[in-house]
Amino acid sequence: MVTVIVAHERRLMRQALAKILTLQNQISVVGDAASGPDAVAKAEELMPDVIVVDSVLPGLNGMLGREKSQRDRPEVVVFPSREKGDDDSTFNHLTYDDDINDLVEAVLGAAGHAAGEETRSLTRTALSKLTKREQQVLPLLADGLSNKQIAQRMTITERTVKYHISNILRKLDIFSRTEAAVAFLRNSLNES
Repeated sequence: MVTVIVAHERRLMRQALAKILTLQNQISVVGDAASGPDAVAKAEELMPDVIVVDSVLPGLNGMLGREKSQRDRPEVVVFPSREKGDDDSTFNHLTYDDDINDLVEAVLGAAGHAAGEETRSLTRTALSKLTKREQQVLPLLADGLSNKQIAQRMTITERTVKYHISNILRKLDIFSRTEAAVAFLRNSLNES
């Protein structure tokens, strides 16, 4: 279970983000904060895996960055950010143009990073759970192609690509497309 603190100045945003995240079976929101100092205090008290933080949270002033530099500190997902990667590249950034799935993927991906990237290699048995089409999508995903690019390459809709990726993650018991790509690449290296 990935534990999360939501830090945003506005209570409605904290509640909405918490509600979205708790709809995921693998995420538990353990606290919230309305300011930078409050976020740091809650992080020290609750030791979450991830903090989802407002990019303009009052009183933040790099506090989470200092906390992040210490061992065993939570990973940070910045929301909303002006652009992906516009602040500190050590954080995961989301924009208002991203969707709910991007938020969930960012949190799960950050948690995987916090856990030391302990991504499993895929076994033949695990791969055999995938349909032929899902087995065609996985290498394209591992190549870093976007859903749109995969759809164009396979001449299917983006919605179908999302469906296949969702099935891949579920069948392989993997939480993010990044983890799926890393596991696929590790499997490919082991077989060569």
